[in-house]
Amino acid sequence: MNKFWFRPKRLGYGFTPISWEGWLATLILIILLLLSAYTNGIWEEVTSSKDGIRFLLDVAIFTCLFTALYKDKVEGGLRWRFWK
Repeated sequence: MNKFWFRPKRLGYGFTPISWEGWLATLILIILLLLSAYTNGIWEEVTSSKDGIRFLLDVAIFTCLFTALYKDKVEGGLRWRFWK
C-alpha cells in the first residue's frame, strides 16, 4: 500500500502535506532552516554578506533535498500544473 503524504498544488510546482507524516517532514524542514538561520547569524544586527549567501545556499540545498526525497509521496506525481 502506497500512502501519499502530500497532494500537489493546483497551480504551479509544489506540494502540500495531507497526512501526519507529511506534516512531520515539513516541520523537520522548517526546523532545519531555522537552525541554519541561527548558525549563520541571520537575526544578528551585524551580519556579513558571506553569512547571508551561506544561508541562501542552505535554503536551496534543503529545499531540493526535501523535494527529491518526498516526490514519490505526492499523490498524482510532481509536475508543473497549468491553469485548466
